[in-house]
Amino acid sequence: MLKLIVDSTCDLPENYIKENDILVLPLKILLENKEYLDGETINVDGVYEAMKKGYMPMTAQPAPETIYNIFPNYAKKGQEFIYIAFSSAMSGTCQLASTILLELKEEFPQVNMEVVDSMGGSTATGLIVMQTMEYIKSGMTEFKKALDYMKDLTHHIEHIFTISDLNWLIKGGRISKTQGMIGSILGINPILDVNDGRMEVIRKTRGRKKAFAAVIDMLEERAGALKDQIIGISHADDEEAARELVSMITERLGCTQFIINKIGGVLGSHLGIGGVGVFFFNQEAVLQKAFQQDRYPAG
Repeated sequence: MLKLIVDSTCDLPENYIKENDILVLPLKILLENKEYLDGETINVDGVYEAMKKGYMPMTAQPAPETIYNIFPNYAKKGQEFIYIAFSSAMSGTCQLASTILLELKEEFPQVNMEVVDSMGGSTATGLIVMQTMEYIKSGMTEFKKALDYMKDLTHHIEHIFTISDLNWLIKGGRISKTQGMIGSILGINPILDVNDGRMEVIRKTRGRKKAFAAVIDMLEERAGALKDQIIGISHADDEEAARELVSMITERLGCTQFIINKIGGVLGSHLGIGGVGVFFFNQEAVLQKAFQQDRYPAG
C-alpha cells in the first residue's frame, strides 16, 4: 500500500499513526544550546516546560542526512510514498525534501514518490493525512489519484488560531513590542489565519470568550454544510481552553467529532503557551467517512 510520511509538525493521535504505519520525520528544536529531535529526543511536554521557565526554543529543518536515510530506503524496495511537508512558506523542509527527491527520481524513475506542500501544519496536516488514508482504504490505491486528492485537500483546509499570551508573538517577531504591550493592557486576543502557507493576524478581540466566538463564526461561515466532519482542536498546553472551545462549538453548531491534542513542539515554540487552533475543511472539500472517535480519545 502507498506509504504516507509526515514530519513532526503534523499533529495526530499516536495510536492512529501506529495503526496506519505512518512515518514521522523529526524537525530539530534548539533549546539551551542543545539540539533535540522533535518527538524523539524531546517530547512536547519537555518543550512547554522549558518555555514556562522562560526559555525561548528555536527550530530548524531536519538535517539532509535524515531525509537521505529515509527516502532511498523505500525507493530501493520499490515502495511508493508521499511525504506531506510543513508549509514551504514557514520552513525550508519542503524545499529540502523536494531537492533530494529530484535526485532520487533520476536513480529510481520507476518508483512513484512525491513531496506535497501542506501549506500549513499541526492538526490541519493531520486531517489531510486522515482523509487521504480513508481515500486509499476505500480502494483508490492508484498513486496519481491519491496524490491529486491530497493536493486538493491542502487547498481546502482551514487553520484558525487564537493567542492569549502576546509575549510569544513579540518574541517571534510577529508583532512589535509596542503592539504587544498595548494589546496586553487592553486584554487583546489576536486571531491568526494561514493564507498561502503563511500565518498572519487577521482580527483582534478583547477577552477569550469573544475570541472563541469569533473563531466559531469563521468555522460556521467557512465549513458550510460540512458540520459532520472531524474538527481538529490543538492547544499549546491549555487543555481547559481547548475543551471550552469544543463545548462552545458543540452547543452552537452541533458538531460531535473532534480530535483534541497538543500543538507539537515546533509550532508550539512559535505560538507560545496558551494558543488554541481550530482546523477543518471548508465547504468545497470532498471528504471521506469520519473516524471512530472512541478509538482515538481526546488528549
